[in-house]
Amino acid sequence: MIPFKLDYVIEATLAGGGVEEQKVLKELAGVRLSAREARAEWARVLEHKWLVSERLGRDVGLRVAALDYFENVRLPLRTRASHKPVKSLRRAAQAQRLLA
Repeated sequence: MIPFKLDYVIEATLAGGGVEEQKVLKELAGVRLSAREARAEWARVLEHKWLVSERLGRDVGLRVAALDYFENVRLPLRTRASHKPVKSLRRAAQAQRLLA
């Protein structure tokens, strides 16, 4: 028999979880989200990682999945701090074609 209520433990654990997701998503994809948004998007990034990995037949990793999710699946509500991804990716692809 459990000597305390599990509901309290679950609620206490979930209450402080948003900060970690914020830090991880900012580090991986450069997006700034509120704690609530980060919790919601974290689950979607993990699902996106699984879908992309299945489609490619290999593990793509969290960084690739997060970048792909925020650049191609969900446009961020807030601006990125570092760059404008669509234009820079197009230029990089064009430069790569010219070098090949």
